[in-house]
Amino acid sequence: MNDDMPSPSRPSAPVVAPILHKGVRYEQDMQSYSHGGTQSGGYLVAIDPKSGERLWMLKVYEVPSQDAAGVSTPGRYFRTMRLLPERDEIEIENEAGGKYIVDLKQRTSTWISGPDSVHK
Repeated sequence: MNDDMPSPSRPSAPVVAPILHKGVRYEQDMQSYSHGGTQSGGYLVAIDPKSGERLWMLKVYEVPSQDAAGVSTPGRYFRTMRLLPERDEIEIENEAGGKYIVDLKQRTSTWISGPDSVHK
């Protein structure tokens, strides 16, 4: 390998393990564009683990667009994802440090702390 060759300025999206809860697998949706998504990153998908069927998809957070500045938007992916004990909720932290709670019953996302494109 040539050390003088430039390397990508941005590493690959973090690998975040899926969560199995009450017979449904929840994971970061890396195929959201193929299913109606409008941005790179920021989507959670619920999947039936037996059939592989996508049950629903939720935009957890908005990824700020840089297109107006002439720069392609690289996406913003999950850094961590954890099921909150005794609750039907998942806490998600994105690469920028924004934290969100996803209510799995209501299929809603609430910003709780850190950087966010809406809560500045």
